[in-house]
Amino acid sequence: MDYAILMTTRYKQNRLAGKDKKEAVQDAVASAAQSVLVSGLGFFAATYGVGLYSNVAIISSMCRLIARGALLSVAVVLLLLPAVLLIMDKVIVHTTAGMKKAAC
Repeated sequence: MDYAILMTTRYKQNRLAGKDKKEAVQDAVASAAQSVLVSGLGFFAATYGVGLYSNVAIISSMCRLIARGALLSVAVVLLLLPAVLLIMDKVIVHTTAGMKKAAC
C-alpha cells in the first residue's frame, strides 16, 4: 500500500506542476521505482529469511506468504498502477481537490 501512495503522490505532484498525463506517469515511475524496488526486495528478503529459518510451521508459512505478497505488491505498483493512472487520468483530475486548474 505504501508503494502505491508513493507512486500516486509523485504522479499528483507532476500533474500539479503542469505536466501532461503521460509525462507525469513516466516521471513518477522514474522517481519512485528505485525506492519501491529497494523497499519491496528488502521486505521480501527479511520475511522470506525468517520463513526459511523458523522451526514453527505456521510462522514459516506466514512469512513466506507475506514475502510473496511483497513481490506481488512491487510488481503491481510498477507495472499495473502506471497504466491505471493513465487510463483514469480524467476521473482523477475531476475528483481530486485542486487538480482541475492544474490540468487545464
